[in-house]
Amino acid sequence: MMKKSVLWKILSIATIVFLIIFVTLPLYWTFTIAFRPSRDLFMKRIIPSDITLKNFASLIFSKNWGGFESVSFLVPLKNSLIVSGATTFISVLISIFAGYGLARINIKRKELFSGFVLFSYVFPPFILIIALYSFLHWIKLHNTLPGVVLLHLIIVVPYCTWTLRGYFMDLPKEIEEAAMIDGLTRIKTLFKIVLPSAAPGVVSATIFSFTLSWSELLFSMIVLDSYEKFTLPVAMRTMVIGDYVDWGKLMAGVVISLLPPVILYLGLQRFVVRGLTAGAIK
Repeated sequence: MMKKSVLWKILSIATIVFLIIFVTLPLYWTFTIAFRPSRDLFMKRIIPSDITLKNFASLIFSKNWGGFESVSFLVPLKNSLIVSGATTFISVLISIFAGYGLARINIKRKELFSGFVLFSYVFPPFILIIALYSFLHWIKLHNTLPGVVLLHLIIVVPYCTWTLRGYFMDLPKEIEEAAMIDGLTRIKTLFKIVLPSAAPGVVSATIFSFTLSWSELLFSMIVLDSYEKFTLPVAMRTMVIGDYVDWGKLMAGVVISLLPPVILYLGLQRFVVRGLTAGAIK
């Protein structure tokens, strides 16, 4: 038994070490390439010979990062922030009302609606690309950021609705009933009582919405034609020109693209703890 216990511990530690290396090695390689000088890119160096910001400066301040004279790289960064921010705000707002309605409001065939929401999430949206492309042309939103936001909502809203529905269903009804007996309306009960208790779910939906919209490529490539409308994933895709890739600039772009989701997660992390501890007592 003692040998089995020691063997199990060794195996567990080895598995953890392997997973850490598996996750951190690509990140380490990305960051080192982004800060490496050009002479180091194709040399077998684990540790760079020097640290430079030249790749970032060349990416941000030049206008030929995509192999052509185009806009500044800050423009697709700004576009991605607009698209992801709008997608996150609208999707979470819609999902709060939709999820609460499916969890608490007595409507006919509610389970059917809930199943349809789940089906909408698992249904592969790329099957509808031609129809969605034609629809955007019809409503004059092709090659516009609102058009990208609309397509992102198709992906994000069903998942967020299903997630928040589960959080709302787990909350005790007695708290809401007591609040409404005290004179609160259904809407005030939702925002003053339910949402603080469901804060982890709202935060999860927010992070999911932002990261999915931030990294989405397929719909953005289909909708956007103009360089000044490109989002960050589309802009980085244009940096791969045939067989030529400027790895320093590309990895610098990857590092820049990592910052907003990381900042969002670190900023919202404390609200998860607050929601878990404050919730029903308030």
